[in-house]
Parts: sequence; C-alpha cells; structure tokens
Amino acid sequence: MVLGTAIELITKLDRESKRYDELKRQKIIKELNFLKNQLNPHFLFNALNNIYSLASRKSENTTPSIMLLSNILRYVLYESGKDKVFIHQEMDFIKNYVNLEKLKFSDTNAPQIKCYFSFANENYTVEPLLFITLIENAFKHGISYVTPSFILISFKEDNEEIFLSVINSVGKKDDQNINTNKEGIGIENLKKRLELLYPGKHSFKQIYENSTFKAFLKIKK
Repeated sequence: MVLGTAIELITKLDRESKRYDELKRQKIIKELNFLKNQLNPHFLFNALNNIYSLASRKSENTTPSIMLLSNILRYVLYESGKDKVFIHQEMDFIKNYVNLEKLKFSDTNAPQIKCYFSFANENYTVEPLLFITLIENAFKHGISYVTPSFILISFKEDNEEIFLSVINSVGKKDDQNINTNKEGIGIENLKKRLELLYPGKHSFKQIYENSTFKAFLKIKK
C-alpha cells in the first residue's frame, strides 16, 4: 500500500513537472513572438521610408531598391515566423538590408561600408531577425551627410560560437546625445530575446569612445 502511494505521488509530481515545463515553454514562445512583432513594423517602416526618399528624387536606384525590399519582405513574412532559419538565410537578409541602405547615397556622400561574413556551417540554424537591430542602429547613428563616416560589420560562425561585431562612426548630432546606458526599444528587445533564447550562453557589449560606437555579440553553441 505504501509502495502504491509512493508511485502515485511520484507519477503526480512528474505530471506537474511536465505541465510546469510546458507552461514555461509556452510563456517563452509568447514573449518571443511579442518581441518579434514589435520589431517587424519598425523595420519595415524604415525600409519603406528609404524607397519613398528615392522615388521622390526620381532616382535610378528606385527599381533596384524595390527588388531588394521584395526579398526583404519575403523573408520577414515567410521566414521570420519560424523558430529557426539557416544562418545563411539570416545573413542574406542582412546583406539585402545593407544594400538597400547603400542605395540612399550618391557617390559624393556615400559612407564607407564594409561587411565580412564567414561560416563554418552555413546550414547552422539561428532565430530569425536576431541580429538586424545592431545593423539598423549603425545606419541610424553612424551615417553623416557632412563629414566622412563608416560602418564595419563582421560576422563569424565557427564550431564553437557565433560572433557579430558592428563598429560605426557617430555623427556630431548623435555624438552629443548618445548614451550607452539609455537604450532604445530595439536594444531592450534584443537583450530580452537573448536572455530567453541563450541564458548563460551569450555576451553582449556596447562601447562608445572617440566618436566611435562598437557593439559585440557572442553566442556560444
């Protein structure tokens, strides 16, 4: 009788433990979906603004920009809802975004933009839209139409970790106001997603010095 009661108690505890784990998993999924849904409209609004600016100037880059936006939209609409995507898909998305941003500039005011991508396994999977916030911020704060400016993006995936560094100049206007302790909603959301997805397996650092802003993100496999 005692043995039967003990088995029943263990079974009940096991059921409750599984139920708790499932509720916790569902809560995390809801939080992640909420954070991604906040990101998508913000990102698309900026992309549409870029194309509107080109069209209003009757720029020859309007058509290429629409093609790039089409690729971006396809990714956001059909891939970003998935739990995981291939890392090469996420990087193609970032390349399309960078190329769309480049089309805003003429030869006379174009900033120096360099991108480096390295993969050990291009079919390794990551969460979609995880890195775009850092790229967006670089273009938001790193571009000047008056003084020389630059953005350096470096992404590396190897057998042990994923590493992204984004380094950009800071214009005079942002130079006076930028504060690494006062973060926008994009960075706040990124930090929350990292805590939910990679607890204890990531590091994120931002450094501002000498009119240069640096962001470093490392994720352990």
